[in-house]
Amino acid sequence: MSATAEIPPERLPGLVVETPRLILRRPVRADATRIAELANDVAVAENLSSMPHPYRLDDALAFVDNVEEGPTRWNLGLYLKDEAAAFVGMVGLMPRDGERHVLGYWIGRPYWNQGLATEAAQALCDHAFEALGAGALAATARVTNGASRRVLEKCGFQYAGQGMGPSLYHRGLVPIERFRLERSIWTSIRNWAKTAVGA
Repeated sequence: MSATAEIPPERLPGLVVETPRLILRRPVRADATRIAELANDVAVAENLSSMPHPYRLDDALAFVDNVEEGPTRWNLGLYLKDEAAAFVGMVGLMPRDGERHVLGYWIGRPYWNQGLATEAAQALCDHAFEALGAGALAATARVTNGASRRVLEKCGFQYAGQGMGPSLYHRGLVPIERFRLERSIWTSIRNWAKTAVGA
């Protein structure tokens, strides 16, 4: 059982964001077992810059205990509304590589191909522009990670070039693609959604 069922929502720490299928909130220690279970997957770790593998319970506890929150740094767990608030992944914003707001996310393999990463990423993009006043968001994806690239494209990110990025799993640098979402593009997308036929 997730900690959401154990702690009243008003007592959960930090930012809480809701989407049609998800609750995004700071993870707590009661989530650590489930975090470790989903994160201890090569297919997840090989596509992230800073996730160790194997990923053990101690790693999850250390992560939860050190989650930072603030104006430019948010790490939110993703919890399904219709499955006893099951933890399914993470989404975050952080400063990195000279960028003020860099979007990152991962979803546990049992929940792939359901649009959950896109739903969570769009919600955090909205928060960054609406509440944090972001001028632009940045993101990266491994060149071999087509699924992550599709998530970013669905959120309105535009390709901004290639480079090399760190990978704890690969113990070095790997080829990545860089993406950027300007406020003007996000505003247009949000306006299109509001004026869409049938909306």
